[in-house]
Order: sequence, then structure tokens, then C-alpha cells
Amino acid sequence: MNTTNKELYQRNLIDDRQYQLLEAIRTKKIVSVYYELRLMLYLGIMLFTGGVGYFAYQNIGYMGHLIAMFGIGAAIIVGCYFIRKFAKPYSPTEVTVSLVYFDYILLLVSLLIISLFAYVQVYFDLVELLLNWTSFISAAIFLFMAYRYDNRALLAMAITAFAAAVGLSISPVNWAKGTWQLSSNLYTTSIMLGAILAIIGQVSQYKNLKKHFRFTYQNFGLLLYFIGCISAMFDSDYELSYAFLTLVSAGILTWYTWVHKEFLFFIYSNIAVYIAFTFLAFKAVNQLGGDYVVFIYYFPFTCIAYLLLLFTRKSHFAHE
Repeated sequence: MNTTNKELYQRNLIDDRQYQLLEAIRTKKIVSVYYELRLMLYLGIMLFTGGVGYFAYQNIGYMGHLIAMFGIGAAIIVGCYFIRKFAKPYSPTEVTVSLVYFDYILLLVSLLIISLFAYVQVYFDLVELLLNWTSFISAAIFLFMAYRYDNRALLAMAITAFAAAVGLSISPVNWAKGTWQLSSNLYTTSIMLGAILAIIGQVSQYKNLKKHFRFTYQNFGLLLYFIGCISAMFDSDYELSYAFLTLVSAGILTWYTWVHKEFLFFIYSNIAVYIAFTFLAFKAVNQLGGDYVVFIYYFPFTCIAYLLLLFTRKSHFAHE
């Protein structure tokens, strides 16, 4: 060995530092502890895993929830990494991402965030304290991600969460305590929220700010508005006022959607007009002391006439 080291050194195959190192190893001045360290590492891993297992066994009821929350948080972090990696910069116009699964990952991460929030809320017994804010927070998260990453599904979820938040604060049932309570009329909020959403949709198109979101806003808005109006006709003390409001607003929308060839909203307005007109007709017959047998013919004839109108004018909406 000594001869080999010297020969290597004399042939200039190793330098002084390498020669001194090899000599130190040969004379046992340097001893390798590689295997000893590996043994200690294996022993440490075994002790650690055994300790974790014992700790989990002793605290399974407590640790199980924490592990689940940690797992959800880890999934959110991984999802956010992929979102940031493939997302394009914000734009007020429509944005298309090349990754096929991007929208699915975005939706999954959004739902996981809400799930983690709900998990923490339930685990730490914060349901009653945060119940009125849960839906608002969910709506804010969904709305931010919908605009930032241009996703209409998240926008629909944001609108739904916000509607639930508004409805929750005036609901006749206290869901946290399971008790009934006095409240305002739900249809008033439905009408106001529906009108606001419809206006936001129109403004978004006018301002060219995610104008492709207009349909989602107005679809939810018109449904809430007309459902609120129709409910008020049958439930409020101002039934005639709400009936005329429904008839006039739906009539205007019928004209607008016919001109702009928006078939779905045209159907919404037609149904609302029909219900409001029929309601007023019932009231008129009742006030005049007439015979309700006339409605035996009213319903089939009006329905047949409406279907014939749609079939004969279907070419008007052909581009839709």
C-alpha cells in the first residue's frame, strides 16, 4: 500500500494533499464511521416512528383531526403551487389556460380551502360564533378566485354562498341552535339581491370587465328576482303591488330579450308574465263575483297558444 501510494505520487498521479490523506488512512490516523452513522440513523428512524406510533395510539381521538387538517392544508399548498405555475396574469377579458385540468385543480383547491375553514370551525367549536360570517367568507374567497383565474363555476359558487349568507341572517330558523325566530320577509331580500346581480351583469358587459360573466350574474339575478316577486304575490300583504311589479318588469324584460335574442331570459320573463297575469285575472274574477269555470278553458288555450308562438317564431332565436 505504501509502495502504491508513493508510486502514484512519484508519477504525479496524485498531489500532496491526496497523498497525505491516503497515508493517514493507511496508518489508521483517519477512521471511517460511515457504517456507524448509518446504524445510528436507522436506529433513530425506528425510535422516531415508534414514538410517533405510540403517541398517536395514546392520542388518536385528538391527533386524528389534526392529521386530517394537516393533510387538507398540504393538499391546498400543492394545488396552489400548480395554480401559480400554470396561471396567466390577470386580465379584464377572458383568459384561457393551456393546461386541460387547470379549472379542475382550481375548483378542488377552492373547495379544500372552504373545507379546511369549516373543519377548523367545527373542531374548535366556533360554529355558533362564526355562523353568520362563514358564507360571507366563502363567497369572498370564491369571488376573488373567480376573477383572478377567470372561472365562471367559482363565480356561480360565490353568488350562491353570498345568497345563502344574506338568507341566513334573516332565516326564520336559527340553524346553530335549532330554534325558530321572527324575521323579515325573504322575498324582499330575494328581489333586491336579484336586481343587484342583474345590474352588475349589465355593468360588467358595459365596462368590459369580465363581460363573459354577465350571463352568470343575470341568470342568478333574474331567477332570484322573479322567485321573490312571485312569492310576494302569494305571501305578502301587498299582493297586488307585487303582481303589477312582476307584470311590468317581466313585460319590459320580454321586450328586451326579444330584441336582443336572448332565449333563456325570454322564457324566464314569459313565465313570470303568465303567472302575474293569471294571478291578477283570478283576483279580478273574485272581485267581480265571476265564475271560476272559465279557467278550465283559460289554462289549456293559453298554454297551446304560447307553444304555437314559440314554434312559429323559433327562427328568431336561431343564432342562439
